[in-house]
Amino acid sequence: MRKYENQVQMVKSEVLKMVARYAFEGTLESKLPEIPVLVNPGPEARFRCCVYHERAVTAERVKLAIGGNPYVPNVIEVIEPACDKCPVDRYYVTEACRGCLAHRCQGSCPVGAISIENGKAHIDQEKCVECGRCKESCPYNAIADVMRPCRRDCPTDAIKIDHRKKAVIDHDKCISCGSCVYQCPFGAIQDKSEITEVIRSLNDADINLYAMVAPAVSTQFEYASLGQVVQGLKLLGFKDVVEVALGADIVTLHEAEELLEMKNLGKTMTSSCCPSFVMYVEQQYPELLPHVSKTISPMIATARLIKATDPTAKVVFVGPCIAKKKEKNKTADTDFVLTFEELAALIDSRDIDLETLEGAPLDNASYYGRKFAASGGVSGAVVGHLKEKGVSDVNVEACDGIAACDKALKLLKFGRLKADFIEGMACKGGCIKGPVTMHHGPKDLKALDRYAGEAKEKTSNSAVQVFENLKIEML
Repeated sequence: MRKYENQVQMVKSEVLKMVARYAFEGTLESKLPEIPVLVNPGPEARFRCCVYHERAVTAERVKLAIGGNPYVPNVIEVIEPACDKCPVDRYYVTEACRGCLAHRCQGSCPVGAISIENGKAHIDQEKCVECGRCKESCPYNAIADVMRPCRRDCPTDAIKIDHRKKAVIDHDKCISCGSCVYQCPFGAIQDKSEITEVIRSLNDADINLYAMVAPAVSTQFEYASLGQVVQGLKLLGFKDVVEVALGADIVTLHEAEELLEMKNLGKTMTSSCCPSFVMYVEQQYPELLPHVSKTISPMIATARLIKATDPTAKVVFVGPCIAKKKEKNKTADTDFVLTFEELAALIDSRDIDLETLEGAPLDNASYYGRKFAASGGVSGAVVGHLKEKGVSDVNVEACDGIAACDKALKLLKFGRLKADFIEGMACKGGCIKGPVTMHHGPKDLKALDRYAGEAKEKTSNSAVQVFENLKIEML
């Protein structure tokens, strides 16, 4: 039985399931006004000040579930009615203030924002520039930093607070990593969904729709086997299910050759499979773009492989990543992207009980391809393949999270990085810790290791041999 990681996830699922159910029935358009009331029947509110506020938030979630605002260029939007609970002022003095004689907080403030009133420190929020020096100087840790979680975790400073005290996303800075989506404790930031478009294709008997599942799927459905999930996808109407790990195997072979060329030129190369990492380089270190691998991502490689074998195919990437929705829009290879949260809602909307199903096989990819989902997996696959070819002197820097990526890129920029290959992963822990995975537990890596160990093919080369006659453009 499915368990929710938190109540934000549960509320999002309620909306997605209802939208999906009506979309399958063909009654969505007429039912749209009813969904906020059905999700929030009242009369008592569950989470907010009143049931009417909850319905207003749900109405905005419904809009995102059917594609969101077409005039917003990003795949992530702020749900304004939901963004109303975070503290407005970042630094404030707590009851721990002892009214000490030194007043180091006051002395450290560069703008004179701190005064002493009735023996206690007081921060004038109109003057405060949020430098944090008062907090650092207080011997009692009496000054609290309550920076909004969305702003705190955004790696590109893409989130600001407007005059209404609402979060606003600077779409030119956003790299679609989804950190704000995961971190917001009120679910006030959410990704746009293509779930209704996928259902429209599933309902069309003339469309051959394939599901491409990212290797992180092995960590998601704790209550069912992977084979049961595959069978569930087929019951939804997908013609077949293919591992994106197979695309990762194809990428491994091509990227390894590309790395050797760069290494022979005395240049460092970075991976290109994480779209948020690539966007980060584009924004923060544009001068390093020549170092980024030109090889396509596993998602695109898998899509091209499927369409090479079935020219009539349409494909849906299913994974843990919001940035893949942005990457999809850059090429015509992938038709739709769903998150694991959206897949679970699809399955639940059709009342498919995964635990009762007989499992279907999923054995396309190799051990290395499946390990792409964890930090270190990409570099491990590339180095493993090169060792098979007799090349062992490759130094790698596996960057776990944007902070680690930034450090490596800075060193590369100034010529101080002693590595031939940088693996860039925006999510700390890798794809198995993506922002729209259904849980972020400590068992995820073990589940992935088990899934990788069960692969029939042990090398990327052996996994793709059967497709060697197909010409797939890898750039």
